[in-house]
Amino acid sequence: MRFTESELAQYRREGWVLAKGIMGPATVQACKDALSGLAMGTIPAQETILMYELGYDPKTLGANERELYIRKYMDFVNDAPPLRMAAMNRRLHRLLDQLLGDGRVLFQEMALVKPPRIGTEKAWHQDASYFRVTDPGLIVGVWIALDHASKRNGCMELIPGSHLLGGVPHEHENDFNRCRILEEHLDRDARIAIEMEPGDALIFHSLLHHYTEPNTSELRRRALQYHYHQTGAVWAGVEEHRKHFHFADGTYAGCTVPHEPADASAYWYRGALERRVEPMDTLD
Repeated sequence: MRFTESELAQYRREGWVLAKGIMGPATVQACKDALSGLAMGTIPAQETILMYELGYDPKTLGANERELYIRKYMDFVNDAPPLRMAAMNRRLHRLLDQLLGDGRVLFQEMALVKPPRIGTEKAWHQDASYFRVTDPGLIVGVWIALDHASKRNGCMELIPGSHLLGGVPHEHENDFNRCRILEEHLDRDARIAIEMEPGDALIFHSLLHHYTEPNTSELRRRALQYHYHQTGAVWAGVEEHRKHFHFADGTYAGCTVPHEPADASAYWYRGALERRVEPMDTLD
């Protein structure tokens, strides 16, 4: 599996490219089973963090119910071998080698879930706004569909070429997960929806403007999202990050600290996991 010259050009020009069938049905099912096991407790969540849709308390939910109210899983690679396999997929890393060159680190692992009927939106944002890396071009996001993803259940939407604008100001609601691009910096008319089949991977630049709608349908929408940076990327402080993300007056406009006025108790930021990439074969 290799990208064509036109696909490589698309990534550079538009900031995204689709790798269809990066995982086969057996691997997709193993990943879904792993997420179910972590939710139900049949796979011990020693490092995994589970986050629920607002207003739902896991203490009030039975083991068999919890999965339908989780919106995000984090830090699961060491707990669930199928999810490590997806992150280290040899096919995927051959493609990333083409796009970015050799040598990278897995620094963030998430499963992004939109439960049927209650899955909330993810506001328009740039992933680099969450990471204090001095060169956003060294970061790539990989979004792998585990269910059919469509407009009905909240597939990824993006604005082609928006990564070429550099960092733009973000505001947030004192919650690390509710940080959004200021409306005047969005070209909503240029948005496109990327519908995907299970096992497809959307590979995208860390400065690309993207968004997902709420899921009001009866359909589940599960996806894995991994972030990698190339070897040599430099993690720095807020002042360095402010060079990319700032308001017109020069004040900080990224997503790694609350904007004023703010309640710091509602906010959480951390650095990278720094997991070495060790490519491996998938089940199919």
